[in-house]
Amino acid sequence: MRKILLPLLLVLAGQGFAATGWISDELYVPLRAGEGNQYKILHRGLKSGTALEILEQVEGSEWTKVRYGEIEGYINTQYVLKAPTADIRLAQLEKKFEQTREQLTNAQTQLREVTAERDRLAGENKSLDSNLNARSEQLDKLKEIAADPVRLDQANRKLNEELVQLRTQLDTAQAEIAMLRSDNRSSQWLIGCLILFAGALVGWLMKGRSSKSRSSWA
Repeated sequence: MRKILLPLLLVLAGQGFAATGWISDELYVPLRAGEGNQYKILHRGLKSGTALEILEQVEGSEWTKVRYGEIEGYINTQYVLKAPTADIRLAQLEKKFEQTREQLTNAQTQLREVTAERDRLAGENKSLDSNLNARSEQLDKLKEIAADPVRLDQANRKLNEELVQLRTQLDTAQAEIAMLRSDNRSSQWLIGCLILFAGALVGWLMKGRSSKSRSSWA
């Protein structure tokens, strides 16, 4: 039993000290002048993740013709990928993340500026509303002041019309009074004439009676 447990404990103990590790994918691949390791090296090491222009790639061939800058050569096909490596994708994602974060920061800054501008405009709008109300009140007062001369002119015209009517009525009354006075004078003159005529008639009658009396006495 002890012989069986001892190796098992050693295995478990060994597993307790195990750690996780990764193999680096960072490689340096030579660029050669021809399809084979025997050809001259044109570039001693292209780092993994380097972008190349593929000029010729035959299916099943171990070598691919590429261009790096102004250098044309051959590189082992196993190192040529049609998609970027994990490091490149990670770098691209990190770059995109940084750009997005920068855009977010700019958007937040713009939002703060727009909010401040909105608050400023709201304050100006409130001030303009107050000024507008004050100007409206002034305008109403000016209208009232401007309306007073109009009302005074209307009242003046009305008074002038009433004055003309009163003058007309006065002239008519004066004419009637003059006519009455004239009629009164005519009446007085007629009455005087009648009195004189009556006096003359009475005198004549009295004279006639006195003449008859004298005749009868004789």
